[in-house]
Amino acid sequence: MGDDAAMRSLALRSAAALAAAALCLGAAASDPLADLLRRSDGAVLGHVRQREVRAFPAPDGGELYFTVIRVEGTDLATGRVETIDVTFSGGFITETRGAHSSTAPPEDATRVGRRVLAFHRHVPDIAEGFAGEALVNGDGGLFGWFPSRKGETIVQGRGRGAAIERNVRLPELRARAERDRAEDGR
Repeated sequence: MGDDAAMRSLALRSAAALAAAALCLGAAASDPLADLLRRSDGAVLGHVRQREVRAFPAPDGGELYFTVIRVEGTDLATGRVETIDVTFSGGFITETRGAHSSTAPPEDATRVGRRVLAFHRHVPDIAEGFAGEALVNGDGGLFGWFPSRKGETIVQGRGRGAAIERNVRLPELRARAERDRAEDGR
């Protein structure tokens, strides 16, 4: 009987170890940055130069509101200079005309002059025939950045679960984007 109890104990420990390993592998396989890069057509690192809220007629007779920010900077993967208009839902034209969106970045994060890294994807019909680059993953596709004392560009992480959890130097992030882009054949 002692041998049977020892075998059951060993089997339970082995099963627990396999379950723990599977959880670790599952966590490693779930890479928020890889997911964000895969769903994006690109990412621009630069400054917000313009911010505008646009209204479109809604099918029910109301209005749909979208904020468009113009970002001048460089493409994350290629380093090419570019200017991209990135759109996300919500925004206010006046204090009373507009709409909040739970997926939109805070207004301060997209003010003119702000340093941003915006992941975007082309959408052929955002609203009423309006096509353009949409912010991927709502506010989860927008990050701030700053120059370090050494002159390096540091993209600000946003904590556990974010695509970029911790602050990262631009060359490291750019290398990751280039690698993922090459692996995806883009």
